[in-house]
Amino acid sequence: MKHYLIMICCVIVRHSVLAQLPDTLVNDRINKFLLLKEVNVRPGKSISGSKREQQQNSLQTITDKIQERTPGINMIRRGNFAMEPSLRSLSNGQITMTIDGMRIFGACTDRMDPISSYVEPNNLESISVNFNPGENSFGAGIGGGINFKLKEPLFSDGRKLSGMAGTGYESNGNAVQTLAGIEYSTARFAIQMNGIFRSSGNYRAGGSEEILFSQYRKWNGNISAKTKAGKNGTIKADYIQDEGHDIGYPALTMDVAFAKAKIAALSYTYKAAGSGLRLETKAYYNMIDHAMDDTKRPAEMVAMHMDMPGTSRTAGAFSSLSFRLNSRHFFKIQLDGFSNKLDAEMTMYPDSGAVMFMYTLSDLARTDLGINFSDDIFLNRHFDFKIGGRLDYMHDYLFTRAGKDQLSGMFEGDLSGTRWLKNLNVQADFHPGRTWDFSVQLAAGARAATLQEEYSFYIFDRLDGYDYIGNPGLRQERSFNMNLGISYHCNKLKAEINAFRYFIKDYITGSVLSGYSTMTIGARGVKQYVNIPSAGIYGAEAALQWGPLPHLNFTSTNTYTRGNDNSGNALPLIAPLKSVNGVFYTVNKKTALNVESVTNAPQKRVNTRLYGETSTPGLTIVNFGISRDLLLPGSKLLKAGAGIENIFDSRYFQHLDIMKVMRPGRNFLFRLTWLF
Repeated sequence: MKHYLIMICCVIVRHSVLAQLPDTLVNDRINKFLLLKEVNVRPGKSISGSKREQQQNSLQTITDKIQERTPGINMIRRGNFAMEPSLRSLSNGQITMTIDGMRIFGACTDRMDPISSYVEPNNLESISVNFNPGENSFGAGIGGGINFKLKEPLFSDGRKLSGMAGTGYESNGNAVQTLAGIEYSTARFAIQMNGIFRSSGNYRAGGSEEILFSQYRKWNGNISAKTKAGKNGTIKADYIQDEGHDIGYPALTMDVAFAKAKIAALSYTYKAAGSGLRLETKAYYNMIDHAMDDTKRPAEMVAMHMDMPGTSRTAGAFSSLSFRLNSRHFFKIQLDGFSNKLDAEMTMYPDSGAVMFMYTLSDLARTDLGINFSDDIFLNRHFDFKIGGRLDYMHDYLFTRAGKDQLSGMFEGDLSGTRWLKNLNVQADFHPGRTWDFSVQLAAGARAATLQEEYSFYIFDRLDGYDYIGNPGLRQERSFNMNLGISYHCNKLKAEINAFRYFIKDYITGSVLSGYSTMTIGARGVKQYVNIPSAGIYGAEAALQWGPLPHLNFTSTNTYTRGNDNSGNALPLIAPLKSVNGVFYTVNKKTALNVESVTNAPQKRVNTRLYGETSTPGLTIVNFGISRDLLLPGSKLLKAGAGIENIFDSRYFQHLDIMKVMRPGRNFLFRLTWLF
């Protein structure tokens, strides 16, 4: 099911997650659920009347903001750029993030570069979010994942040329963005190219307080070409290059000099007309270069100058086959694999004495081979059933002698490791009529420790103030997940409630090591990653859309999560209740207004002693936007928009904001997008 979360005005990212495409609103019973979503970001030119809300898009909105408005997703914020997604308060190695099915791994030891930071909305067709490990066919995990599906050029009956260009300005931080794209197609060949440039200075929190080191600058370019191969086949090539420079992180002790990604893929797809048979095979390679930097900080803030570069290289491939066996069974099977090499180092330059060098990630490698299957079973018009599973073989090792030599002084024995990971999921759906749907999902998931959790060497965690070292002996983190859903749909009202519970075994966290000296100046001590017996996460999501009039819509989405370890202590980075409520009104076929409130409840369930967190107060901010479509000669369309974020200039931060750095205050936005 496809959802559109953002206003066409390209002004503020509003929450319209309940909107659906017309062709799936009634007929596609399986995908009726509002909270299992696919966010569409491709632009559309034919927008009018009541369909406007269903076809909104914003190519100028940063990817972080699109994710942040999705129920069940909260963003871990370290600065004004490259926030890290958290699904139902699971993050890092607990979830799987892919770009068009490609495995990509950040190169930063401080998680400053999640892969979502290397992709832009103008690269994308959609963003697919799954909360169940069995629904994500691209890797093993316990919390589902996010797949950023790349935009595909489309064939046309004759020669066709189309494109778009846009620019925008935000008053807070003097932020600008400029983007353009062009697509050319024939009956057998199509190519599209797009690019965007973003730049922002330091933003100001409520009350005009300047947040130092919150600037960033980046550009992104994407080219995709597709040609027909025979009657039913296509060959497609994709390339993305994304480069960020001079990126500030006010919550951390260092900034980023550059963060660069080069992502390439070649794929073949075969679709048999009328039979449901589809085969896709893809090979890909990507490289990430990242360098932390403290040279822009005042000397009094830098205890010791350090260089901290990191690189990540991943080569992989997958082949998937889906087909309809008969009217009741739809099968899908996929084989995939990847090899990732990861390294990071630190060179310290003391005021006196010799330069010191060490690996923080000692030339690490992971190879993974997996097989995934699913069977959608249509029992009758009231019952659907789905079963799926995944099996992975994973091998971790150090690929240089220098890396082995450094870690052999701390860990004994063979530092390589091999494991099997098993995921299994079952889903049953009951449709008693055209208005009600009931769903039950059960899943058993497993995930391996990340390479950082296994082999890191004195990596400082700003949240709790400890240096961390890895543990090659970590056991798999395993979970049993339950999800219960109920939804109601009629002409004017759509509502859904999902309740979930995750039972996690061998939860991975940090434990204090006594007798170890810190490496980072000012660190509270040293921790090592360990398994604790268990942890639990539970919560609920509720969504509501009400359209009392053809041009008036009210929406509300609410998310709550709670987590405890085996001793009853509150887990870290658990977001409190969040409620996003909006009013959307189309004045006429060309003009739309939107008012939105975002409320975050207080989070007082924290454990400062174990996990370093402090409590967070609650707050509500209000946003406003207005958009106007102008039809130009030659069927060209100009989209104009303006808006205000944080109208009342409130001073606030959210619970997942590291070091409680204040978020932006009042912000005026102006954007223009031209489609031709």
